[in-house]
Amino acid sequence: MFEPMNLPAIETRKGTGTETADAEVRFTAPSDTGELEGVAVRFNVADSYRSEFAPQAFTSARTPIPMLWSHDPAQVIGSWTSIEARADGLAVKGKLNLAVAKAQEVRALLQAGDVAGLSVGFRTLKDERSASGTRRITQADLKEISIVAFPSVPGSRVTSTRSTANLTGLTKAIRAATSTIKGN
Repeated sequence: MFEPMNLPAIETRKGTGTETADAEVRFTAPSDTGELEGVAVRFNVADSYRSEFAPQAFTSARTPIPMLWSHDPAQVIGSWTSIEARADGLAVKGKLNLAVAKAQEVRALLQAGDVAGLSVGFRTLKDERSASGTRRITQADLKEISIVAFPSVPGSRVTSTRSTANLTGLTKAIRAATSTIKGN
């Protein structure tokens, strides 16, 4: 994705019976803001530790929450600024701190599709056991949300990364250039 930059006016010249148009377009890479969205944990889904989270488990979650790389408190790479319990799980929005080298590495891994998992770090406040032995966490204190290679809860992952690419500006510039060429 690219955004337009320095689009000059279209210059038309009379030639030998035909008109020609010269146009110059320069492109730059979009500025990446490091914004992410995802599902930090899926509700009512058993994880690899035979635990599951109830939909009300994180009702008292506060923001911002630290964004870590693989649950390592020495590798804070950003923060989560929006947390919302939805039907499918805990929806989160956050931002990588691109001034941090590790955050830049993680962004590259996310963009390449090498990692996409999310995992929550929490303290259990209330839980219960099912007849099958699965632990159901009904109330938890959310401490951090990590980007990980292997989430323990299936389906917990980054769902989108965003940049500030402005294709609307490019579309407008192309339409203006086309209009000028057509003489409209």
